[in-house]
Amino acid sequence: MARIAGVKTTKNARGKLTHVTIDVRKHPQAIGTLKEMGLLNKSQFEKECEEAISLEEARTLAIKNLREIWKK
Repeated sequence: MARIAGVKTTKNARGKLTHVTIDVRKHPQAIGTLKEMGLLNKSQFEKECEEAISLEEARTLAIKNLREIWKK
């Protein structure tokens, strides 16, 4: 099998292929394929950022809460 720069394989003691590492700096075209396959998952931080409220929503909630506090 030919060696490909940026791709490393790992085999177990029986010689069975167990891991493949792809350097996406050398093979950026692989990113699209890996995303389609569902192998590049978003981090927890990215998921939370997508679910977060917008700045305008946060501002209106803060103003609403402050007005309720000042009424007391």
